[in-house]
This record gives sequence, C-alpha cells and structure tokens, in this order.
Amino acid sequence: MTRHALILADIEGIIGVYDKAQCTPGADAWRQARHLLTDDVNAAARGLLDAGYHAITVGDMHGTGFNILPEKLMAEVRCVQGHRWHPVPLIGTMPEADCAVMVGWHAAPDQEGFSPHIFQKTLRKLCINGSPVTEVELFSAVLGEHGIPVSFVSAEAVACDRIQGNMPWIHRFDVPKRPISQTEINTLRARLTDEVRQVASGSNTTPLVWGPHEVTATFPDETRTWTSPSATTTFRRLLADTALGFAPHATIPCLLFILRTRCRMEEWARKRQPPAARG
Repeated sequence: MTRHALILADIEGIIGVYDKAQCTPGADAWRQARHLLTDDVNAAARGLLDAGYHAITVGDMHGTGFNILPEKLMAEVRCVQGHRWHPVPLIGTMPEADCAVMVGWHAAPDQEGFSPHIFQKTLRKLCINGSPVTEVELFSAVLGEHGIPVSFVSAEAVACDRIQGNMPWIHRFDVPKRPISQTEINTLRARLTDEVRQVASGSNTTPLVWGPHEVTATFPDETRTWTSPSATTTFRRLLADTALGFAPHATIPCLLFILRTRCRMEEWARKRQPPAARG
C-alpha cells in the first residue's frame, strides 16, 4: 500500500532564518533563505521516506507561495506552489495524505517571538473556544476536516509552547531564532530528519477536529466574536478579513490566479538564468 504524506512549509521557523529580510520575497536575503527552506523540507521528506512513506506533497505556504526551489527537492517530493481559494483556501484541492508535518512555522501576534503573526499584522490575537492559537492549529484543524493528522511541527520555542498546549500529542522541534554557524545548521537539520522519521514511524495521531466553535478575533480597533460551523469556514473568513481584506470577496479567486501567473513567470525567468545568477 502506498503511503502519502503532506508537508506544509512556512519560512519564519526555518533553521538559519532569524532576520525579517530573509522572509521578504524579492530581497537578497530571501533569495538565500529559499535554499534554507528547501533544505529543511528535504530534511523532513527524508525522514518521512525513511519511515516508509512513498509519496510526499509539499505546500509552499509563505507569502505568495513561491519560496521553495522545486528543482532542488528530492525526486519523491511534489511541490504545490501558489495559493488557491477553492475548495480549501490557500491549499486548493487537498492532497491525499495519511499524515502531515509542519515545517518552519512561527508565533502568534500576541506572543513575543520572531515575526509573530496570523496571516497579517492587522489580526492581533485569535482565540478558538477561548484558547489563544497560532496558524499551526488553524491549518491543523482544516487538515483534520479531511482526516489528516498533524504529528510534527518545527518552530521557535515560544510558538511550540502554545501549539503543544493546544495539541498535546504533537512532536515539537524547537528552532533557534539567532545567527548560527553552518555546523549548527547541519546538526539541527540532521536531528530534524531523525525526529520526523521517529514520529512518522510510530505515528497513530488522530486529526484535530474542532467542529462548531467560537471564534474571537482581536483587531486594532475592535474585537469580533462569532460562531463558526467549521475550521475551513473560519480560515476563509480570517483570510478575507486580513491578508486579502483589500479585495472584494468575489474577486479573490481571480486575484490569486493573477498572482500565481505572475509568480510562475518570474520563476520561469529565474530558471532561465545561469545557475550562478539564480540566487
């Protein structure tokens, strides 16, 4: 039987990322951080393959969704880049997966951490049924509605503290947010592979399922509270009110299509450059 795994990757919690310029698409530091991100994804994929998974899909979740360098991924990894609005916001069609791991995530905006946020800085705090959450719990609950359990997360310690408080079964991998040597990067990345392998080898984690829940979202000028029927509904509303708040809801699918097309053209141009000029 073929076993499938899903990796959802962000950039702020990647090993070796500690400066906001590394998270800013287009910046020179970001071009170098793309390699760090891709290496962490490969490290997690290697652990999954060692644990007996045969096919791996990775979702590029940061910014425009064009951060990973697909040409540098392992052959068994399929990379999905660019965001969709339907059927699942950002993800599009949910890939088949028996488990998921989250690589490179970050703290929530009400925490003291490196680049803490949920989608965008305008959302200052998010609580589900009265408990503060990060983006990881949001994504995990969306995956849970598709029967996909999340068993592993890499992020800085303050983010892992909250995530583990809300998902006690999850295996946490703490990532330092400071300059570190290449030797330390290599050591941490080897540990990441080993810990993903251990978790995936024995994982029988159940999916996170919220069901109907109360949402409390704090913005600079108001706090909004409502009851949501599903995590996907909450996810879509929060995105529409924050990162995509500038656009009328009916135009969002078209805007994301235009953004994907533009980014694909930029990636096509990058790949046509000599290797030394690609960054």
